[in-house]
Amino acid sequence: MKRKIWIICTTAALLLALPLALLAWGFALPAQYGETFLGELKHKVRLLEETPGPRIVLVGGSGVAFGADSELMERELPGYTVVNFGMYAALGTTVMLDLSQPLLREGDIVLLIPEQQEQALSGWFDPAVMWQGLDGAFQLLSALPGDKLERLAGAFPAFAGRKFGCYMQGEPPRSQGVYRRDSFNGHGDVSSALCAQNEMPGGFDASTPIRFGPDLVRLEFAGRVREYAQAARAAGAVLWYAPCPMNAAAVEGAEDMDGFYAALQEALGLPLAGDPRDFILEPGWFYDTNFHPNTAGKTVYTRALVRAVKAMLGDSSPTDIPLPEMPPLAGEEAGEGDNSDSGCFVCQERDGVLTVTGLTGVGLGRTALTVPALWEGRPVAAIAPGAFAGAEGLREVTIQPGVRTIADGAFAGCAALERVVLQSDRPSACRVGRGLLEGTGAVICVPREALSAYRTDYFWSVYGGSIQPLDGQADR
Repeated sequence: MKRKIWIICTTAALLLALPLALLAWGFALPAQYGETFLGELKHKVRLLEETPGPRIVLVGGSGVAFGADSELMERELPGYTVVNFGMYAALGTTVMLDLSQPLLREGDIVLLIPEQQEQALSGWFDPAVMWQGLDGAFQLLSALPGDKLERLAGAFPAFAGRKFGCYMQGEPPRSQGVYRRDSFNGHGDVSSALCAQNEMPGGFDASTPIRFGPDLVRLEFAGRVREYAQAARAAGAVLWYAPCPMNAAAVEGAEDMDGFYAALQEALGLPLAGDPRDFILEPGWFYDTNFHPNTAGKTVYTRALVRAVKAMLGDSSPTDIPLPEMPPLAGEEAGEGDNSDSGCFVCQERDGVLTVTGLTGVGLGRTALTVPALWEGRPVAAIAPGAFAGAEGLREVTIQPGVRTIADGAFAGCAALERVVLQSDRPSACRVGRGLLEGTGAVICVPREALSAYRTDYFWSVYGGSIQPLDGQADR
């Protein structure tokens, strides 16, 4: 009987101690995500708090962070200071509305510039990603509504556990390439020499087509924008909608554009700044997504945005922003690596890129496959939707560094898939969407030295909980 009482008391003590430990790990430990791309979030809020007015505030996702040159805007629009309040579409556009709304002031011009995709035009919110942005600035929780706080509460234990693991290892998450906090300048723009040219296979990301369907704007998003517009008016500010930078090669259904923007203005109750066609740019002006201009493309997009704002203000002055020379597209990389399974794959050229589109009969019967570096002498650079369809017994896929795009649905129907092995130590070199693992229970295995980089990468961070070290050792 005494033993039973001891067990009950010990269990109760542990159950009480665990929540306290999680709270301590999450809130009391030093910030661990400060140098990542999301580590910029709190600095953008502080910038908006401290910047004197009147201001032009650019609210949106990473498309506006990459796309706007705030100094050029200030030069062409004297009398205004510019704050780039664009961050990361995975956070959700409404988060940027929540955080900026209390900081609006009289005379502000707010430009709402979400990416032209369903997620950005909805009430989407990712609490796991948000915790990384909140790390070290938990006072920002007070700006968020109750429904987001509830979802954050559900995601808190995983965040606290991960943060504790980073702290104990003495290895705060570090990102590679441009997706770092130090890539932002003092205006909140992404400003990096790394964004020199288009690095996408074929010049665009086929996994994120740009569409203009009438049902693209969600009701919850429209309602939140109307609330924000009302708050802006009460503060003496105005809210306009402006198109984001859009890669012309990714645009589908351009004939629907006029109808879409007419419906958008009606749903949001906002005026549209500029002609959307002026913001659809050739692939050579983009960097690594269909919404991220490269350095030269930033100038082209900013020029169009300045002209749109001037038209709204009735300013007929000329815009003195010369067009730069368009950078060339990146060429194919040499396809060195393991080609022993090349006979298991079917590849086709799509938009100038050699793409895995299916498996041969031999491939369909395999339990493990390595995507070849070369197929019939050419580098394999992409994997199409449904590429592994029918491989019901497939348990492991190895993807070599030459693959630069994996489409959503690539592993659809692969219910037995357990591991997707990525050999590259550069996560930003391969683009993925949010549906990479749909229909599978697989984990993603990466080189241990790149583990932190994958978990904080712009493209891969949404899979943070499924990313494990390749060496098979337990992740602390």
